[in-house]
Amino acid sequence: MRTIKGFAALSLVALLAACGGGGGCDAGASSFGNNSGCTSASTQAEKLVLQLSTNNIGNSGSQTVVATATATTAGGQTVVGVPVTFAVDANAIYTPSATATNSSGNVVATVAIGSDRSNRVVTVTALSGALAATASFSVTGSKLKGTPVPAVVLPSSTGNKVDFRLVDANDNPMPGQAISVAAGSLGTATGVTGANGDFTYSYSAPGTAGTLDVTATAGGVSNTQTVLIQAVGATIPPVTTSILSASVSANPSVVSTNTDATNNRTEIRALFLGANNSPIKNVRVRFDKDLDVNSIGGAFSTDFSIVYTDTNGIATSAYIPGSRSSPTDGVTIRACYDAVDFAAGSCPNSTKTSLTVVSEPLAVTIGSNEKILTGGSDLTYIRKFVVLVVDSSGRAKGNVEIVPSVDLEYFYKGFYEKEGGLWVSVVRDPLTNVVIRAPISCPNEDVNRNGVLETGEDRDDDKVLEPRKSDVAVSMVGSTKTDASGLAILQIEYPKNVASWVRVKILVSAAGVLGTEGRASWTETLAVPAGALTGDGAPAFVLSPYGLVSTPATLDINGVPLACSDKN
Repeated sequence: MRTIKGFAALSLVALLAACGGGGGCDAGASSFGNNSGCTSASTQAEKLVLQLSTNNIGNSGSQTVVATATATTAGGQTVVGVPVTFAVDANAIYTPSATATNSSGNVVATVAIGSDRSNRVVTVTALSGALAATASFSVTGSKLKGTPVPAVVLPSSTGNKVDFRLVDANDNPMPGQAISVAAGSLGTATGVTGANGDFTYSYSAPGTAGTLDVTATAGGVSNTQTVLIQAVGATIPPVTTSILSASVSANPSVVSTNTDATNNRTEIRALFLGANNSPIKNVRVRFDKDLDVNSIGGAFSTDFSIVYTDTNGIATSAYIPGSRSSPTDGVTIRACYDAVDFAAGSCPNSTKTSLTVVSEPLAVTIGSNEKILTGGSDLTYIRKFVVLVVDSSGRAKGNVEIVPSVDLEYFYKGFYEKEGGLWVSVVRDPLTNVVIRAPISCPNEDVNRNGVLETGEDRDDDKVLEPRKSDVAVSMVGSTKTDASGLAILQIEYPKNVASWVRVKILVSAAGVLGTEGRASWTETLAVPAGALTGDGAPAFVLSPYGLVSTPATLDINGVPLACSDKN
């Protein structure tokens, strides 16, 4: 028995030693049986390790870095329950998974770049008591582009500019970013990028010939544009390399109109390549709208100036729409180019692309299905319709107010008889008793649709205008505006006894729609469910509420059936 007790004591001493001896784990709080060593919350970590999932991320904002802090003893054994906090710099943000190490001795934090999309180095720090560990990752992707307009200026000339544009790793604009521009003796200008990541530096040229380096810095990157200051006649050297490939593109290819501002624009990029796909510098490019055959208007950020391709063979501009929208692909962007300077208005060579300018919704469609529903009171039928609104590029247009109306164009006289198990609408000629398969069709008595009985309108002289406007009701189902898919739902509801005896025309219009396609209509005779025509009992609409007809179906001098003037 003493041997067993002695063995137990020796085993406890050995396990305590494995946890760092008597000064390590508290024997009363220790647990054993795994290879991770000490796992007590009362154990002090002696080492803190920090690892990052990657050393570099793009600045689009969609990527994150996972920072893992691990607490261990001096011997490398992980420790559970050790408090760990994180800190980041350079405007980054983080979200920790916990405040203390888990069963694996880890705490994880997810680090994002935050609202700052500039190129920079972010340092992550993990802290636990007196222990600290750091690791860093790079944020990259900012690109600063520049276009001098013009690239050759006269000494002391005014009205010159250099257009800069700051974009992220996905070529998305970076608005609201601080930018500074240094231009030698002209000093330094500062500002912030616009809604499209754009900034225009305007300047007056120095009075002496030479070159002017205009350097912009924003988003952690710089771009230098060199302007040639020369007397009249001086030019940039001509291109001597054969241009084997010329292309122009617009990004995006669908852009909204502008009214009071010029925030809506699309970036135009012309690319010129030679042999072996090599870029060609100094190709002369002028951008225009290729005669603007649809009269859409708009302007280019480079006006009509020549733009010279850079070392990557690229010439850039921006098309800024006016207030008019266009048909699909209704604006043609043309890049005229040559190896030497050419006059405005001429186009030695060209490459083209097209884009669409959209404003208000352009097209409205109404449609339905085969279903006829029964109202909640079981006294009415309901037909539902879908309204679809799109812009001129075919994209769904949400939040558009839909205004529906319904016109009762014709009403019918007659009744139903059962033939071969099917209820059929008929009219009998009172003189011959011959069945006419089509009911008598009568135009709406309210000719001007003003809801007032006027002289000559009440054909059957029953002191009522038929059909009554209240025989059919139209309403929107849910919202009166289109949803994100450009859809809205409407319905018509009518008493069962009126079914099949009125022809309606449903008209929908989209508020604020430009062009002729902002209205759509649907015409049908008030539908009845198939089951009502095959039942044993007579349907609710067995008799027309407008009359059964006791007059021959001949026409009066106005082409209207005489039966329409019969009270029966």
